[in-house]
Amino acid sequence: MIPGGPFMRWFEVGERACRSGARRRRVGELVVLVALLPLAGVGLGQEGEARFSNWSKVESPAAEETKKYKDSVKAGTFDAAARGFLEEVALPQLSLEANRATIERVRKRIREYLLADIDNDRAAEEASKTVLAFMNTLAANDEAEPVVRVNAMLLIGELQAPKSKQPWPAATAPLAEAVANAALPRAVRIAACVGLARHVEAAKGIADEQKRVAALALPAIAAVLAEPVPAGGGAENDWMAARCVAMLPVLGPLTPATAADAVRLLGDGGRSINARVRAAAAVAAGAGPEAKLDKAAVIAAVAGLAVAALEADVAAAERLALDREYSGTAAGQGLPGGPLPAVSYDPASPPGSPLDPTLQRPAAQWIPREACRRAAWRLAVLADAILSDDAKRGLATLGGDVVPEDKTLAQSLRRAALELDAAPEEATLRQVLAELKPPEPATPEDEPDAADAAVPAPAPPRAPPAGGR
Repeated sequence: MIPGGPFMRWFEVGERACRSGARRRRVGELVVLVALLPLAGVGLGQEGEARFSNWSKVESPAAEETKKYKDSVKAGTFDAAARGFLEEVALPQLSLEANRATIERVRKRIREYLLADIDNDRAAEEASKTVLAFMNTLAANDEAEPVVRVNAMLLIGELQAPKSKQPWPAATAPLAEAVANAALPRAVRIAACVGLARHVEAAKGIADEQKRVAALALPAIAAVLAEPVPAGGGAENDWMAARCVAMLPVLGPLTPATAADAVRLLGDGGRSINARVRAAAAVAAGAGPEAKLDKAAVIAAVAGLAVAALEADVAAAERLALDREYSGTAAGQGLPGGPLPAVSYDPASPPGSPLDPTLQRPAAQWIPREACRRAAWRLAVLADAILSDDAKRGLATLGGDVVPEDKTLAQSLRRAALELDAAPEEATLRQVLAELKPPEPATPEDEPDAADAAVPAPAPPRAPPAGGR
C-alpha cells in the first residue's frame, strides 16, 4: 500500500488514543490489525494489480486466488469469492495493455481455463452469467479500446454449454441485441454477427431450438437488412448484410417479409456484388410457396446480377489500365503474380520455336487470376440459385414445372463458371461476358426511316466497257 493516505491516518488516530490510557490496549490492537491488512491480502489494491499485471500471472502456479477459484468451482461452489475473482482479477485482463499483443489468446484462455472444466451445472451457469454480464458491459463501453470491445463480444459468442459444448443458449439474446444495435461500432456488431451465426447453425435440425433462436435472430437480421447504405457504400454494412442473409434459410422457410428483404438486397445496385450473390443463394435455399415470390422477376434479377458482376470486373480492369497508361506503369505490373514476363522474339527463329516472331504476344492481364476465379464462383452460385445441376432445387422449381428457358439460363451460367475456372484469364472472362450479355435493343436511330426506306438505293457505278476510254 502507498505510505500515507487513510492507513497512515489510522496510525495517527491510534497513537493519540493510546495516550488516553484506558483505551490504550484496545486501540493499540486496532492499529496492529490495520497495519496487517495489506499483508493479509484483503482486497487487490495496487499490490494485487502488480501481482496480476498480465495473464500469465493469473495462470501462474503461485497465484493462490486462481487456485482457490478453480478448487471452488470444481467442487460445485460458485460463491461471492469466486465471483469476485472473475470480476476483479481474471476478466479485467482482457482490457490490460500488457495483454494487448496476445488478446486473442487471453480471450480463449478465459473460456478454456476458467469455465470449460466446471462439471457442476449450477456453478457453470453462474460463472458463465458472470462472464456474460462483464463482457456485455465491456463491449458497450465507449471508453474501452475498440479491439477490447470486439474481443469482449467475440467471447460472448464463444461461451459454451458445459456438457454439450454447444453455444450457450443464454448468449443468443445479447448477441442478437448487439447485431441490431446501430449505435454500436460496426466492428462490435460484426463480432456479434459471428457469434449469432454460430447459434443459428447449432440450432439447425432441432425444432424447438430453431424456433427459439429464430424468434431472437430474425428481428435482428431484418434490422440489418433494412439499414440504409452509407454514402459511397459501406464494406462493413455489406459484410453484415451478407452474413445475416445467409442465416435466413437455416432458420426455416422464408416468410413473405424475410423473402422481400433478401430480394431487395439481391437487386440493390448500391450493395457489393458478393452480398447480392449471397442474397440470391439465400432466397433460392429458403423460399417456398409461402414466400409468395414473383419467380420470373427474381430469376431475371439473378441473371442481371451475373452480367453485372462480370461487367464490374471488366470496368475495374479498364480503370486500372487507364491509370497505368497515364502513370507509365507496364501492363500487369503490381497485380497478383507480378508483371508479365518480357520476351524477346528473334526474327531468325524457326517456326514453332519459343522465339518464333509469328507467335501471339501475351496480352496484358488487368484482371488477376484470383478475380477470375471469384467470378467463376459467383456464376456457379447464381446458376444453382436458378436451378441446381440435378434440376431438383432452385428458384425455377417454385410453382411446379421448370420452364425450359430457366433451365437453359442455369446451364449457360454453369458452363461459363466452368470455363472461367479452367482458364482464369481476362480473355476468358470477357468472352464469357459477351456470351451472357443480352443483345442491345435497337434504338430509333438504328432503324431506317419509312420515307428513306421507300427511296430506292442508288445503283452502283457501272464498270467501264472493256477497252473503253
